[in-house]
Amino acid sequence: MLNQRYAAAKAVADELLPAERVVDEAIVHNARLAIAVVEGRRSANLPLTTGQEGLDLVVQANVRLCEARGLLAAAHHAFRQTQSEVGLRAYSWGDIQECPPSKAETRAPIPLSIVA
Repeated sequence: MLNQRYAAAKAVADELLPAERVVDEAIVHNARLAIAVVEGRRSANLPLTTGQEGLDLVVQANVRLCEARGLLAAAHHAFRQTQSEVGLRAYSWGDIQECPPSKAETRAPIPLSIVA
C-alpha cells in the first residue's frame, strides 16, 4: 500500500511541477508580448491609442496567469499537507530549496485564556 501511495504522489508531482514551469513561461512570454505591442507602436510612431484594446486584453491575460500561478502554489502546499496525511515524507522535487511553509505551518498559536 505504501508503494501505491508513493506512486500516486509521484504521478501528481510529475504533473504539478511542469504545470508550475509552464505557467511561469507563459507569464514571461505574455509580458514580452505587452512590451512588443508598446515598443512596436512607438517605433512605428503611431498614436498612443493604437492597439490599446489588444494591449488591455494581453494585460488582463497576464493578471489571470499570475492568479493561476498563485493557485498552483496553493495547490502545491495543499498536496504537501495531503502527503503528510497519507504518511509520506516530503521530498524536494523541484527547485533546490525546500518548499516554503504552508499557511497552517506558519500560523501563530492562539493563546488560551480563562473565561469566568
